[in-house]
Amino acid sequence: MVFQRLTRVSVVLLALIVVTGGAVRLTGSGLGCPTWPRCSEDSFVTQSEYSVHGWIEFGNRLLTTVVGAVMLLLPLVSLRLRERRRDLVLLAFGLWLGFLGQVVLGGLTVLFKLHPALVAGHFLLSMLLLLDVVALDRRACAGPGPTRPAGGRELLWLSRLLVGVAGAVLVLGTVVTGTGPHSGDSAEAKRFGFDITNVAQLHADAAMLLVGLVIATVLTVRVGGASRAAVRASNALAVITVAQACVGFVQYFTGVPVALVELHIAGATALWIAALHVWLAMVNRPAPADLPASPPGPRRPPPTGHPTTAGPATADAAGTAGTAGTADQHRSKAPL
Repeated sequence: MVFQRLTRVSVVLLALIVVTGGAVRLTGSGLGCPTWPRCSEDSFVTQSEYSVHGWIEFGNRLLTTVVGAVMLLLPLVSLRLRERRRDLVLLAFGLWLGFLGQVVLGGLTVLFKLHPALVAGHFLLSMLLLLDVVALDRRACAGPGPTRPAGGRELLWLSRLLVGVAGAVLVLGTVVTGTGPHSGDSAEAKRFGFDITNVAQLHADAAMLLVGLVIATVLTVRVGGASRAAVRASNALAVITVAQACVGFVQYFTGVPVALVELHIAGATALWIAALHVWLAMVNRPAPADLPASPPGPRRPPPTGHPTTAGPATADAAGTAGTAGTADQHRSKAPL
């Protein structure tokens, strides 16, 4: 189905643009294109004097254009479903509006020379867009109708707490980044005026709380009668969380190298998506319905012909044969 494929592609593209945005910041290419929406004063394409930084920033903007085209297509397709669903339409249009906000925020980030608050807002808005598109993808793969819990209510509340703490870890991560050495551009970017040791410790404490919640979730879904989807989602989240924690500790004790920070950004994106899948798996939705991308065409009328005397006779013969067959079946089932 076209709509389901578009939602799945949107999840991948939005996750990819977060990772490429991190590469822009970590390579000091945040101002590789010094103006917006053009890359230079008279061109949308990067110039040779901007060297590799210009190509990195221009590549990120090019990917943003592709994402924008898909975001624009999703609401249009949602309106052409055979059974138009209000939840799919609202989520699709919300995704489109959020992307427009992201474009404006990205432009302000360049115009205000990578202020750390704008850089952080740019990243966090991407996380909200991922929340929207993951929920849209989940609903697009299910049918309309009411939901029912996949386990006890305590599982649902635990998953909500898990997502809330994961979101707090992301927010604190942007504060650490805005305070540390990788805020966007080594020469011109401003920094938050916090002590890097304190904010890094606060971020680590929140991450440890998240690890505890992940362990609790993995254990609870097994004893709480959750669905197989919830068990699989919690297992995936546990693996990603362990890997992310290892990367975080290594990068802290090795002087925050650029490659590990980029890997940490990719891990944070994957962890956020996995946490959302755990939360969404705590309810069972109806079986998927057929949702074609456009209404079916009119049915072709059956061919008309001149009636013949054989038609009724054939029908009578078929009816007689059916009656006889039924009688034979009754006789065969009669007790001896």
